[in-house]
Amino acid sequence: MLGRTVAHLTKADHHRAVAQALIGSAGSQVSQPPPIDWALVAAFYAAVHYVNAYLWERYHKAPGDHSERTWGVQQDSGINACLTSYDFLKDAGYKARYDETYSLSEQDARILPEEDLREVESTILRILGLPIPTW
Repeated sequence: MLGRTVAHLTKADHHRAVAQALIGSAGSQVSQPPPIDWALVAAFYAAVHYVNAYLWERYHKAPGDHSERTWGVQQDSGINACLTSYDFLKDAGYKARYDETYSLSEQDARILPEEDLREVESTILRILGLPIPTW
């Protein structure tokens, strides 16, 4: 596996852990209520790095922006199965960061890293031939 691929996977794992910690699923509460907005942003950036890892390993390509990355997910038959989950994460991360009226319950916010990020992560790791961690 290419070094840059491994670097993306390491960064993705870091962002996933941050998202989990921010919403308290890693066993610790950062604050009450948890900072869901930043958990959503971290979950999206974990997905970004999982996708980047795949695109780098497969095509030696680093997307220039989010649109190019989304296009890559849409066009690649290996990873387009996780497109819906990737889009949910992208949308939630963007709204949490830029839409001052956006809110999401803690329960709904947990679904994104626990289900949607898990879908992106497992899709990418499976294709790369790596074990899928249990978390």
